[in-house]
Amino acid sequence: MTGSVIFGDTVQIAGVDGDVTVSLDRPPYQVTIADDAPVPLSAARARAQPSRLLLARHQIVPFTGRERTLDRLADWVGGDEPVAALLVHGAGGQGKTRLAAQVGASCSAVGWAVWQVTYTPTPVAGSTPVSRVALPGGGVLAVVDYADRWPASALLALLTQLRDLHVRAGTRVRVLMLARSDGYWWPALADRADSTLRIEVGQLALPALSADSVDDRPGLFATAAGRFAAVLDVAAPVEGWPMPDLAAGRFGQVLAVHMAALAEVDAARRGDVLPGGPDAVSSYLLGREQAYWQQLHTRAEAPVQTPPEVMHRAVVAATLTGARPRSEARHALTDAGFADTGPAADRLIDDHTTCYPPSDTRTVFEPLHPDRLGEDLLALSTPGHDSSSRLERDWTPEAITALLTTSEAPPAWTSSAITVLVEAAHRWPHLATTVLYPLIRAHPRLAITAGGATLTRLASIPGIELTILETLEPLLPPDRHIDLDIAAAAITDTLTHHRLTHTTDPAHRAHLHANHAWRLANAGQRQRALAPAENAVRIRRRLAEVNPNAHLPNLAKSLNTLGALLAMLGRREQALGSVEEATGIYRRLVGANLDTHLPDLAGSLNNLGTLLAALGQQEQALAPVDEATSIYRRLAEANPDTHLPNLGMSLNNLGIRLSELGQREQALPPAEEATSIYRRLAEANPDTHLPDLGMSLNNLGSCLSQLGQREQALAPVDEATSIYRRLAEANPDAYLPGLAISLSNLGAFLSGLGRREQALAPAEEAVRIRRRLAETNPDTHLPDLAMSLNNLGSCLSQLGRREQALAAAKESTGVFRRLAEANPDAYLPDLAGSSEPVKSSETFSWSGAL
Repeated sequence: MTGSVIFGDTVQIAGVDGDVTVSLDRPPYQVTIADDAPVPLSAARARAQPSRLLLARHQIVPFTGRERTLDRLADWVGGDEPVAALLVHGAGGQGKTRLAAQVGASCSAVGWAVWQVTYTPTPVAGSTPVSRVALPGGGVLAVVDYADRWPASALLALLTQLRDLHVRAGTRVRVLMLARSDGYWWPALADRADSTLRIEVGQLALPALSADSVDDRPGLFATAAGRFAAVLDVAAPVEGWPMPDLAAGRFGQVLAVHMAALAEVDAARRGDVLPGGPDAVSSYLLGREQAYWQQLHTRAEAPVQTPPEVMHRAVVAATLTGARPRSEARHALTDAGFADTGPAADRLIDDHTTCYPPSDTRTVFEPLHPDRLGEDLLALSTPGHDSSSRLERDWTPEAITALLTTSEAPPAWTSSAITVLVEAAHRWPHLATTVLYPLIRAHPRLAITAGGATLTRLASIPGIELTILETLEPLLPPDRHIDLDIAAAAITDTLTHHRLTHTTDPAHRAHLHANHAWRLANAGQRQRALAPAENAVRIRRRLAEVNPNAHLPNLAKSLNTLGALLAMLGRREQALGSVEEATGIYRRLVGANLDTHLPDLAGSLNNLGTLLAALGQQEQALAPVDEATSIYRRLAEANPDTHLPNLGMSLNNLGIRLSELGQREQALPPAEEATSIYRRLAEANPDTHLPDLGMSLNNLGSCLSQLGQREQALAPVDEATSIYRRLAEANPDAYLPGLAISLSNLGAFLSGLGRREQALAPAEEAVRIRRRLAETNPDTHLPDLAMSLNNLGSCLSQLGRREQALAAAKESTGVFRRLAEANPDAYLPDLAGSSEPVKSSETFSWSGAL
């Protein structure tokens, strides 16, 4: 056990004569030592199933080219950063896995450990959740494949553990993430890794071959053909191997060139007609898979009982479901109509396992590899493509649909199957129109079940039918949603741009802008949300001037939304004007129609009070928040399902207002009531209300601390920190500020209880987060950074680290001085040296477009 690191549950260790680093959490991934030794492949097996020559683990073709990228990666590995992560992204078949293996081999050669990290959301029966790997004297390179298919929380958990490994053992760490895309998921993850974990992050789009290597495509083709010929024992033609038009864009991927070379060599060995373009190459290689099934079925010794036509169906199913426990594989075959339950299904599974041995012996249904070939199998088996292929079957669309829709609930393989279909549809339009789009139209919840990452990738399919996104749109959560906010923003982006180009109706255009702003803001993209919010106000103001009765309510709503956005971006003076105008409009509307507009008035009053307080007008801020609370209480008594969340929000803000005015005893009851409301709501709907619970818990802790109840204050703030950490892992843009607030308070409360060593870590993390946030948006986050620096200075001083404490205090004072010069009412008290606990940001009242 000496000199090792363990990822998994708590373990007992005895008889140790050195250091062992242990991670206490059970992670949703498995860490193994990467084995860069090529797996032997016999000539007989290669001739029978040529596609195996393409698998990276056999390393048939030596790694060539990519000199520029390898130089950049070598510089990254050798950099000074103690922990760094890099995303390498490119289309399927670009050679990302082989590139990572080459980097791993270079690291191994200088004494580094190279780890392969695999996402395992549900451990297979009989597997162990604990991964134990050796900790070398050099550094660690962790390779993460399919990173864009991991939940952000799992990736951040891995990065956190590897960062902690460096802290505890001093080991230099590099995390190489491989993905097909760098869409919405990556900026959010990178921001969290950089600002919170202080991990140096970067990304590298894998360039086309011609831009990345001194070797051209013909050279790559010739090298691959030569190696394939050597394994297959085929003599090369005197004039060399004939080449297709490799300049075509479809040969921009390494795998496409390798597949063409393999098909050329194998066809020459068999005396077959040589295939043409990439589609024909795939068709040829998949035809060789069919021949392999036939060979196993007809061989004299231990023949496979399953006929090739039935094996075709099993391979299609396995390519969609991915490796599964046997019980799930049986279920899949039954749902797709390929086999009955019982012995027939087990026989088919066993025969499939003979053809495609699983990489993990606890599972069956190993999919067809490489991924690109598996996707091509689905596409070429589905009618509607232009290629001449003997794979096409009329049963394919119906079987794929049945695989996903026979059960009442979405099956366990839904995410895998939809993800594979989406990826294949990026290259095969007919698969989208024939299978994927009809499936989503009839069963849109399958796409929602597949998760935010797959939905975001779906929205980026070239030429996607917008009716598909319109089918999904009503199923997107109307409010915030931890997993789906980023996908909702991506879908709304596409739909809004299309709809704006196809309508001239000003009311409709205003609605589109307002909804776009709402979705972007929910995903934490508030700066991008500002322009559509301003557009909505501008259009609705013109409409209200012409017809106030019809358009004043919409104008007030857009003004309120714009004010909330401006406030969250730190532009509070501008925000106040918008919210004051909205409040005035709503007061007039309530006079004419009390029942319709009273909730809107309460929301606007809430925002008005919050803004007045932010501008230092604490006395004036109390009345509108108190009025908003009274209105929401009456509304919640009549209709709790609709108005309880608003009452909780207003009570939270009322508690903050009373506390800021020194009325601390009066502040506690509304803080307790808000927490009680949000706890009930979060139990029923955590995706929507967990952020509200985190906010109210933090404020409750602040109230208790101000009343001298420090021991009681620690529990709610500790719970709030845990909640915000989970939220920020899923969507850092939206929830990092809340995490920073809770961390700052946690550090302050621990310090106040004399637990000074424990207090330092959360105080330092709060400063790191807020420093990064303030670099991006100083108007919003500079005051929070100054407060966190003040708290950190106090922690450092209590630990006797005077020089560091003085530096933090000086920086805090300098920030507050600049802020107080611009707004003395709001910031002079802070300049004087406030040591109060930090409240969670008051909640603004706003909603989606009308």
